[in-house]
Amino acid sequence: MSWSNPGDNVGVTDYEVFQDGGSLGLTGGATTFNVTGLTASTGYAFTVFARDAAGNVSMVSNTENVNTQAGGDTEAPNAVSDLSSSNTSTTSTDLSWSNPGDNVGVTDYEVFQDGGSLGLTGGATTFNVTGLTASTGYAFTVFARDAAGNVSMVSNTENVNTQAGGDTEAPNAVSDLSSSNTSTTSTDLSWSNPGDNVGVTDYEVFQDGGSLGLTGGATTFNVTGLTASTGYAFTVFARDAAGNVSMVSNTENVNTQAGGGVVDYTSANSNMNTVDWTARDLFADRNVGIGTTNTQGYRLAVAGNVIAEGVKVELQGNWPDFVFLKEYNLMGLEEVRQFIDKNGHLPNIPSTKNVEANGIDLGVMNAKLLQKIEELTLYILLQQSEIEFLKKDTKALRSYEERLQKIETQLNPKK
Repeated sequence: MSWSNPGDNVGVTDYEVFQDGGSLGLTGGATTFNVTGLTASTGYAFTVFARDAAGNVSMVSNTENVNTQAGGDTEAPNAVSDLSSSNTSTTSTDLSWSNPGDNVGVTDYEVFQDGGSLGLTGGATTFNVTGLTASTGYAFTVFARDAAGNVSMVSNTENVNTQAGGDTEAPNAVSDLSSSNTSTTSTDLSWSNPGDNVGVTDYEVFQDGGSLGLTGGATTFNVTGLTASTGYAFTVFARDAAGNVSMVSNTENVNTQAGGGVVDYTSANSNMNTVDWTARDLFADRNVGIGTTNTQGYRLAVAGNVIAEGVKVELQGNWPDFVFLKEYNLMGLEEVRQFIDKNGHLPNIPSTKNVEANGIDLGVMNAKLLQKIEELTLYILLQQSEIEFLKKDTKALRSYEERLQKIETQLNPKK
């Protein structure tokens, strides 16, 4: 039974439930109540009274009429129709199926092998069958059960043939054995899994025909204890769980470095005659920090000044020659003046605060400065045009003035 709190001027503290007019007890304040001990196929009438802390009792609730179900579940589950198998080996197979459905609910499944029960699955729709014999056929079926003990009709029959006894097929041969990080005394070998009908489980590494041992399934092997300036031949054999061994891999010939070890290209040996810096390029797959361990995501970070004979910046954006296009909207000088008064810097140029926080990109900044130079050139050209215009006006005015003076002299010759 369940209901909502009907409300009270202070607060409802408890409820009393009645069945056919007889009290079943108090709920302890809960608005739900589980009624048990009823009889199948029988009608009952339930009511509830609300109580508050002062002992006041509400009027009777609405009556909830309940008819219990007919006694017992007599309907069997549906039959499993999609029993199937997978991962069949010489001694085992995995069975699986879908829940066929039931009027109440399937609670378990019983698996049969050639008519004999293998046991219950505990409700799971999968079952791993073991202890089978290689090269043998088996017939599997499943029955569904519900909580009342009703059993379904038999499922479809899944016929399974186990694999032939023993794995006699060898893995494929490794074909891409290679080496890396070779020094005066060691080298790293690596290769890809060549594949097998069941699966490669291990590899055996050989050096000049002598076994160095198994890799434990790894496709890499670090060879140590080598001699400087010496050549070695390495091969690998793949193995499977049945002990089958592949054909020999390709041969990887390795020459260790000359004695003296791998050169550290540092400032300590930069002027040594034995270190040929001019014949060596330095490559870094990741970021490089000079004077700092925090590159902030940049490919090269330098904590200090940098000097160079030349720096080339390949700009990713547009070069600012667009300033000279006819459709370019050049700000008026009065607009520029107002912008400077308000912001304290030129338009499209970062402020001091912005530069202090984020620095500048040389390529981008040079482009912005060139844009300002090109805009300044346009302003100069405009002013030059105005100057030329004013010169012409001035010359015309002087001509008018001379003509006026001549006329005045003619009119007033005594002056």
